[in-house]
Amino acid sequence: MRPKKIMPDSVPVQRQKVKGTPMLLTHYEPIPSSFCDYNGHLNEGYYLVMLTTATDTILDHAGLDATSRDKHQFSAFTVQNTLRYFREVKQGQQVVAHSRLLSSDNKRLRLWHEMRDPNDNTLMATMESVMLAVNMESRRCEAWPTEIAEQVYALQEAHNTLSWPDGAGVSITAPAEGCMPKLTTLASA
Repeated sequence: MRPKKIMPDSVPVQRQKVKGTPMLLTHYEPIPSSFCDYNGHLNEGYYLVMLTTATDTILDHAGLDATSRDKHQFSAFTVQNTLRYFREVKQGQQVVAHSRLLSSDNKRLRLWHEMRDPNDNTLMATMESVMLAVNMESRRCEAWPTEIAEQVYALQEAHNTLSWPDGAGVSITAPAEGCMPKLTTLASA
């Protein structure tokens, strides 16, 4: 049984390489009103939904397309996502995702996505993901089958020519002392 598509039919995607670079491109239709919240902009959860589709673009190029997943009974499971928001995305706005493989080994993939405005290349959001190789029969993390490993390696080699992106590896940190008020409970207020 095939899983349901992540993206609703109202937002079809096109996948290709970014011209002049080994980065991969996921092109989306304009943002529908159903993806927007009460503030009139893209709801934060839909950034993840849309960039998950960009993850599929990378997986397809890394030898983990539907045919390969069925043939090898192998897939990739996400174990961590870090999303950062930089600009507001409004209803009807066009966006694209530029994606690359940051690093990989025999059981892991580290991905990077940049959601951008295709007209002026403004950075709207980034997402960094860590994925594990999973044998779908045992449901356990195992080394990639050779055929997949070779394609992962080839994609990694192409993406190693790119400079390290600003913000990769960034995590949430505590604000400087005195920058946040102390929280009080209702009982103590």
